[in-house]
Amino acid sequence: MKYMELFPASWAWWIIIVSGLLMFGSSWWIYKRSKVNDAETFMVASRGVKWGLIAASVAATELWAGSLLASAEGAYTWGVSGLWMYWLPTPISFTIFAFIAARVRKLTPNGVTIGSFAKMRFGKAGHIIFTLIALWIMALFTMLQIIGGAAFFSSMFDVSYTMISIVLAAIFLGFYLIAGLWSSLVTSFIQYFIVVIILLGIVPIVFFQLGGPGEIYDMAMANLSSQPEKLDLFRMDAITGYFLVQFFSFGAIATLSNYAWQRAFAVEEGGVKKAMIWGGWSWAPLAMVSSLVGFVGLAIGLNLEFATDVFPRVIADVLTTPFTVFLAIAVLFAIYSTGSAYLGGMSSLVTSDVYEEYFNKKATKEQSLKFIRISSIVIAILVTIATILLQKVSLLTATLTVGAFVGAPFFPIVLGLWWKKTSAAAVVIAISTSVILVSIFLLTNIIPQWIAYLICILTSLVLTVVISLIKPDNFDFSKLKNENIA
Repeated sequence: MKYMELFPASWAWWIIIVSGLLMFGSSWWIYKRSKVNDAETFMVASRGVKWGLIAASVAATELWAGSLLASAEGAYTWGVSGLWMYWLPTPISFTIFAFIAARVRKLTPNGVTIGSFAKMRFGKAGHIIFTLIALWIMALFTMLQIIGGAAFFSSMFDVSYTMISIVLAAIFLGFYLIAGLWSSLVTSFIQYFIVVIILLGIVPIVFFQLGGPGEIYDMAMANLSSQPEKLDLFRMDAITGYFLVQFFSFGAIATLSNYAWQRAFAVEEGGVKKAMIWGGWSWAPLAMVSSLVGFVGLAIGLNLEFATDVFPRVIADVLTTPFTVFLAIAVLFAIYSTGSAYLGGMSSLVTSDVYEEYFNKKATKEQSLKFIRISSIVIAILVTIATILLQKVSLLTATLTVGAFVGAPFFPIVLGLWWKKTSAAAVVIAISTSVILVSIFLLTNIIPQWIAYLICILTSLVLTVVISLIKPDNFDFSKLKNENIA
């Protein structure tokens, strides 16, 4: 469905060219100053990055197309209750991860990825499972960045979905290749503040143009008279069908996002908790603001075939053309920051936990650096092909579905960090069983999605505890610190 009469393709290309030059220029600037000449620096920067820069990078990474479009879609779909359900789980997740990350950094100071901890704590089988799940999550979210951007731009401008998919992937791949994590950190810092300025400029103008919050609420009361449930802040079907699904997946998303682990290893040691907590909560207000736009869509009576369209459709209907273009810029920068972060998380896993661990244990720094750049290119190509094949999907539905496996490894990680009896066998059995169960539940749809996710989490917890009590490992945590696993 098209929002409006399409803008000329040249507008899209100018936006993309100018923004791309800014990103490449920033990456080149940091490359000349950061001395990225080995794979470890490429993956975790200097291990002493100031916590404020890491926090901004976390906020920018979480600020993707879904933060703008899917959060608005949630409010448009579920009404007033959707105003708080999208954004709450993520900052909670990063608050929890702040303590996990601090513990991980203390135990494995030379770590590079989530696999750096997993292979020492849970053995080869545990390492493989954690690596595969982390790769799966990274791949899906990288794909969602391209899907969101391509669907948005092809619906707004006279350009093809396929061409935009290729160009977006090429840009965030290109500037990431220059300096790795340093590129992602610096460009994310720039992107975050650009998106903040645009959002905090556009949304208040929408409210002003419509007469203010009171007038918008009155319009909602009139247009939703036949759907009073959409004015209920705590409607039960929204809590079970939206919030709990979001919470049981995104409530632990940081713990399974390798990009977050990379930043935990990269940040100055005393700033691990501050970086994660400030990063997660700095993102939340922007998702809240975006959700408000979805409610505005309900208030003005938009009848959309594709609910993800609500944000740009509101801007197009209420404001003038320049504001719609500003929104396109915000979406573009949000995609760049998150796309490069997730791509980096994937290529780091493939390099550190696959190539160096199983194919070339004696790899030199130069060989690993070359491999991570090549693997980044291959991953970007594969993800782009998958994106083109899928075409446009509901970002909210996709987001709620891809979090299916996030809960399974959460308690094994927590128990493995603090309870020495946690056994590698227990972790492998618990995670494998939970993943199989949730897959069956999702494929058959025999129980509600939130119950499927909850069963996945609880099964993993119970099996890990019971099997560890029967056959404990009594792990010596000092082994993690003493081992050079970089």
